[in-house]
Amino acid sequence: MMTNQFNSIKEAEAAVGGLSRPSKMPSFAWSISARRCNTGSKLTKIKGSVCEGCYALKNRYLFNGIQSALENRYNAWANNRERWVDAMIYLMHNKQHIVSTGHFRFFDSGDIQGKAMLDDINSVAWASPSIRFWLPTKEYKLIKQYDMDIAPNLVIRVSAPMINKSFDNYTFISTVYQKDKIGIAKGYVCPAPTQDNKCGSCRACWSDTISEVSYIAH
Repeated sequence: MMTNQFNSIKEAEAAVGGLSRPSKMPSFAWSISARRCNTGSKLTKIKGSVCEGCYALKNRYLFNGIQSALENRYNAWANNRERWVDAMIYLMHNKQHIVSTGHFRFFDSGDIQGKAMLDDINSVAWASPSIRFWLPTKEYKLIKQYDMDIAPNLVIRVSAPMINKSFDNYTFISTVYQKDKIGIAKGYVCPAPTQDNKCGSCRACWSDTISEVSYIAH
């Protein structure tokens, strides 16, 4: 870990391709294009899947500037993984809003690109114990087969593939239900729809004491 190689937040942000700031979230995030989703790209073609009509493949996400920013983040990781890890650790320890909120999300758009990327994210979490990380994913096989010790502050929340259906065999999961079916959800129901579509004070997605979080389809 060589976080002292950076002279400023700006320099470290450039090394990770920049951060995203989802309006719903309490803190910053890091994302890539949903066009790079491995499993998700297949699910978009399946009727009734949680990826059908993916929010990250329409509206403002299609703007050239947005897609360019998402690709820039991917390339920052792919072209220099070691520097990406060091820069991300530097940001977790020095970017004030992340430090003060103590939370960070990976993939408000896109998904893990394989074991190497998951290894790097895990390394960032291990080196940043004061930050809680939430990583939503649909890379089911990768998570099943991952044999490294996962940092205790990294919650990898595996997303159920189909709307109105739960699944198991993972430590942390998320599910999606239509509004009129949310009553059958077994998980903690996301309160965002009742609070201006924001997390507010809720941190359930990052919590290692909540095994299932259920969202209302939108």
